[in-house]
Amino acid sequence: MAVMAIAAVSASAADWYTGGQVTFGRTTQSASNLKTTQVTVLPELGYNISDRVAIGSSLGISYRKSGGEEKTVFKLNPYLRYNYFKYERVDLFVDGGVDLGMGSAHGDFAVEFGVGFRPGVAFHLNDKFSLVAHVGFLGYQGGNTAAKNNGAPENWGLDLNTNNLMFGFYYNF
Repeated sequence: MAVMAIAAVSASAADWYTGGQVTFGRTTQSASNLKTTQVTVLPELGYNISDRVAIGSSLGISYRKSGGEEKTVFKLNPYLRYNYFKYERVDLFVDGGVDLGMGSAHGDFAVEFGVGFRPGVAFHLNDKFSLVAHVGFLGYQGGNTAAKNNGAPENWGLDLNTNNLMFGFYYNF
């Protein structure tokens, strides 16, 4: 965040972008009739250091209710983006980042964390607006005991499937 603040002082507004993700989902397990609701709001701010490199972060909140249990997690996800392919209005990139989430689970302090890479594609509609999609994850995700007891996954490896697909919309200053 300090790097972003320093960059703000010396940068023109044309190099900044904002966007993020908003998700809402509700699932029902057919065998137990257990209903789970999840809402996530993660606004994002980034800065293009060059044509190939950008830094950014999302900062937001995630809420999950499953049965009678509720979990609220505050999230901070800084990243470094590398655009490895550019052609006209399309960019292919990879984000290397850290995911950090903190909240309460069953009265205990829960911490979720991860480090890894997310490949993505950006389609620039015009000079101001872009559609962005991330697919997959390569890295590690985990948490402390309180987070794991409340459903936080612990996994490492490569996950390239359509269940791990995120879409975003960016506005370029």
